Amino acid sequence: TPQEAADYLKGRGQLTATFSWQDLWHEEHARQFTVSRLSRLDILKSMQDGITASVNGDLTRRDWIKNAKALLQKEGWWGEKEVLDPVTGETVLTKFNPARLTLIYDTNTRMAYSAGLWQRIERNKQTHPYVRYMTKGDERVRASHRQWHNLVLPVDHPIWKTIWPPNGWRCRCLASSLTQRDYDKGYSEYRPPYEYSPDGTVKRIPPVVRVPFNKTAPDLVMRDWVNQRTGEVSRVPVGIDPGFDYNPGMARDARMLQVGRDKLASASPQVRQAAMTPMVGNLVSPDFGAAVTAAYEALPVTVRETLAAGGFEVQVVQRVVDAVPEMVGKRVPGATGMTYTSAGGLTIYDARKILVAEQTLVAGAWKDVGTMLGEGLLNHEVGHGLSYLLKWAEHPVVQAAWQKESAALAAYLSKVEPGLFDEIKYYVQPWPRGIVETVAELYALRRTQGTATYLDVAAAFPQTRAALEALLDEKDL
Repeated sequence: TPQEAADYLKGRGQLTATFSWQDLWHEEHARQFTVSRLSRLDILKSMQDGITASVNGDLTRRDWIKNAKALLQKEGWWGEKEVLDPVTGETVLTKFNPARLTLIYDTNTRMAYSAGLWQRIERNKQTHPYVRYMTKGDERVRASHRQWHNLVLPVDHPIWKTIWPPNGWRCRCLASSLTQRDYDKGYSEYRPPYEYSPDGTVKRIPPVVRVPFNKTAPDLVMRDWVNQRTGEVSRVPVGIDPGFDYNPGMARDARMLQVGRDKLASASPQVRQAAMTPMVGNLVSPDFGAAVTAAYEALPVTVRETLAAGGFEVQVVQRVVDAVPEMVGKRVPGATGMTYTSAGGLTIYDARKILVAEQTLVAGAWKDVGTMLGEGLLNHEVGHGLSYLLKWAEHPVVQAAWQKESAALAAYLSKVEPGLFDEIKYYVQPWPRGIVETVAELYALRRTQGTATYLDVAAAFPQTRAALEALLDEKDL
C-alpha cells in the first residue's frame, strides 16, 4: 500500500457539498472531499471511506462501485435526481450511474497516487534527482500529452508544478524518478508487443527499442479559461484540462505546512518554545552552543515558526558526522574536494534536520569554526530549510534572475584564482543545485554574514537578491 496516497485521502478531512467540479480549485482538494451535486454529507463520508479503504488495499475498484451503487440506491440518489443549485437558484439534474461512479473513483485514486508519488520523489531526490514523464504509448494517448513522453528534468524544475499527471479527466500518464546514472544514459527502453501466428504461437519477438530522453523543458502555451461558477479568469496551459494544472503533492505540502502552523499555535508555551529552540549536543562548548542558540533566537519569530511547523529541528553538534555518520567520506555535490566529513553545516531535507557544527576538518585536522562563522553557517542552513518549505528556488522571478546572473558569472571562471574559481563554480552549478546554494547564501547575508570566503555573492547576484528580498519582505521573514 502506498502510504503517502492513503495519507493524502485521510488528510482531506473536510467534507464539502458542491454543485460543480468548478466549485473547488487546486489546493482546496488537498483538504476537502466532494462529489459534485451530492449534498448529503453522510453519503459523501461513506464514499470517501470506501475510496480510502480501496487505496489501503482493503477494497477493489469493482467492490467500491458496487457498494456505492447500493448506498445511493438505498438513499434515493441513484439515477437522475433534481437538486437546487445555491449559486444560481436553479433546479438542475444530477445523475449517478456506473460511468459516473467509475469517473469518481478513478479521479480520486489517481490524484491520491499522484500526491503520494510526489511525496516519495521529494523524499528521495538526493539519490534520484530527476523525474521522467511517461504516457501509456497507445492510440488513446492525447496528442498534447504524447509530446511530453520521456521528458526528463530535475525534481525541482518548476514545470512539475503544472504538468504533473494526471493532466486531465481520465488521464493515464505517469511519472517516475531517475538516478544521475539513468539520466546520463540518455534513453529509455521498451519492447513492442509480440507478433503471433493464427494458431496463437509467437511468430516474432520484436527487438528492444531505445527512446531518447527529452531534456529540454517545453514552452507551455497558455490560454484563458473562465470559471463559469465564479467568473474568475485563469491561465491554463494548452493540453491540460482546467482544474488539473497543478501538482496535488505540492498542494498537500502547503496544506501540511499550514496544519503544522495550526498545531504550533495551539501548543502549550513549553512545547512551542521547545519546538523553536535549537538542541545543543553534549560535546559542544558552552560558548559556541550559546552563540548559535542566540543567533537562532534572534531570527524573526515567523522564521522559527515556519521551520518548526515544517518539522525542521535545529541541532548544534560538535561535528556533522556525529549526527550523520552514514555521510562520512561522501562528496558534497559541486564543491571541489569537499566531503560531508569536513562540512560545517548541513540540511537534511527528508529527516527535517538543520545541523550546525563547531568543528570542521581542515587539512586532515579538526578545527573550531568560531562563533562568527557558526552564526553564518546557521543562517545559511536556515535559508536551505526555508527555501525547501517555501519553494524559493522555483519562484519564476528568482529563477530567471539567477539563470541570467549565473551564466554571466560563469564566463569569468577561466580568469580567476583557484579559491575564487571553486566558489564561483559552486554557486553556478547546473540547476537546481546552484540556485539552491545561492538562495541560502543570500538569506544568510540578509541576516549577518554568509559562508563564502572569496566571492561576494550579494554583489554577484544583485537581481536574484532583489527578487528574494521581495519574497522575504512579503512573508516577514
